[in-house]
Amino acid sequence: MNAPRGGLGSSRFAGDGFFRSALESSPDCVKILDLSGRIQFVNRNGVVLMEAEDAASLLGVEWLSLWGEPERPMVAAALARGAEGETQRVMGPARTFRGALRYFDNAIAPLCDDAGAPVALLVTSRDVTEIEAARRAAEAREHEAELQAAILRSANEVARLGGWHGDFRTGLLTRSEECVRMMCGGPPVQPMRDGLDIYDPEDRPRIAAYMSRVRPPGERIRYEAPFTRYDGSRGWLRVFGEAVYEGDVCVGLRGAAMDISDEKAAEETIKRAEQRLILALQLAGMHVYELDFEQGLLTHHGSDDTLLDGDLTFDDLGSGLEMIVDPRDRDAVSAEWDAALANGVSFRSEFRVNRADGQEVWVFAVAETAFDETGRRRRLIGALKDITARKRSELQTLEAMARMREHETRQKLLLDELNHRVKNTLAAVQSVAVQTLRDEGDMAHARDLFIERLLALSSTHNLLVRRAWQSACLHELAETTLKPYGRPYEVIGADLQLDPNFAVSLGMALHELATNALKHGAWRGAGRVGIEVAQGAGGEVAITWRETGGGAVTPPTRRGFGSRLLERGVARELGGRVTLDFARSGLVCAIRVPESERLRVVHAQA
Repeated sequence: MNAPRGGLGSSRFAGDGFFRSALESSPDCVKILDLSGRIQFVNRNGVVLMEAEDAASLLGVEWLSLWGEPERPMVAAALARGAEGETQRVMGPARTFRGALRYFDNAIAPLCDDAGAPVALLVTSRDVTEIEAARRAAEAREHEAELQAAILRSANEVARLGGWHGDFRTGLLTRSEECVRMMCGGPPVQPMRDGLDIYDPEDRPRIAAYMSRVRPPGERIRYEAPFTRYDGSRGWLRVFGEAVYEGDVCVGLRGAAMDISDEKAAEETIKRAEQRLILALQLAGMHVYELDFEQGLLTHHGSDDTLLDGDLTFDDLGSGLEMIVDPRDRDAVSAEWDAALANGVSFRSEFRVNRADGQEVWVFAVAETAFDETGRRRRLIGALKDITARKRSELQTLEAMARMREHETRQKLLLDELNHRVKNTLAAVQSVAVQTLRDEGDMAHARDLFIERLLALSSTHNLLVRRAWQSACLHELAETTLKPYGRPYEVIGADLQLDPNFAVSLGMALHELATNALKHGAWRGAGRVGIEVAQGAGGEVAITWRETGGGAVTPPTRRGFGSRLLERGVARELGGRVTLDFARSGLVCAIRVPESERLRVVHAQA
């Protein structure tokens, strides 16, 4: 049922029952391959070891295809030399038909015909998977032992660790080579009592007490102390030890000593650096807070000034900054805090702190948060600095700049107003000049009239200058205009608040009326002038110039500058009506204008 296929060049192997029985009884995987490497026969144990369905599924399979790519060159070379008549042996991993990886020790021997020429290959494959695993495990253990020994040697060298042993029976202290090297010399064996000589005198009683207490079972020695090496240099030792017992009797001590001089030097350097940092923080007025969320601890370093009016605890800052931020700034600071966490950057902000005494204190704050791999907060380090003085200076500067801008705006308005007033004044002067020259043929008289009118205009301007060109009152305007004439007059009724343009127009009108009264009216004799102010229906204000006691008045034969100024200029500027009544008892000039923001009635205080 599993006879070798034809073409082997000899019937001796296929027909030899004893040969086939020997192959079938072998516990190994026995195969006969043709010279091209294809399986022609496989025994029952071979089918089992290769995890095939049956022997028929293996016949004709190229044996080389059962090997992995790395092993195929080696197996192909062995098959080629076997076909040339050489016996070969190869060992390596191969996969079964179910994909299991197993190690096989393979012997390849040529099968020859009667003439001695190879006609087939006999391959015996022994499963050595367990042996290979044991060998690899032994190699791994050996490698691990070598690695651990190397690590220990390196650790002793790096840690500067040396062993020691004190024997109570002999009274001798023995040091290892590493220990002697660490001490920079000295005897490897010496009396135990001399072992304390390397320590400072003030430390020897303490160390001797450690040695005495270690004798009871279970106790151990552990201490650190400065020492003097045999070359005179100074260092630090960390010593470990325990008691050695034989039965119930303590016969000695043994342990190790570590040179921790570099560690102590680093600690001293760190300590000095921390002291310098704390001093710098105090000088800079900085407050540094560190929150340990795992331990629930708050640590404070830096300035001792009263930035906050109370001592903070972990609970005060553990949930956020709300407790120390002034309510006016909390929303803005909270938004800055959330943005810093979202973007993974440091938190920076300026805000007012929340104080029970109400004192306004500004701080600059910076904070950095550290998280673990799950995203939970582990540590937060923050710093606060008092910037109240700077903030006050900034606020003062901003206020000064605002006042400056306001002043500049006011100056511009004043300049614009001045420009407007100058234009109006020049226009008024031009009008006065034109009207005066047109009405008067006598140039000398015209010049005098022009100067008088300019002086009247100037007096009104002086009054407005004293009032910063804001407004002028009728009583002040009447006094400024009429008092220089030295003639009797009175102002009756409420006062009026006039804007600058109204004041100029009304001032010119009063001047023209006064000049006319002096030349042709009441002041030509012993008469008087009255100025009455009255409020009419519909918000109208009446300003009446009334001359009395000056004799009969003759109406003018022509309308001069004064009449035109009153009936046209003043009426147009004030937005009202002007009427002139040349009654025989005296001139009456009625000016009726609507009350407005430009002309307001001012009632006397009760």
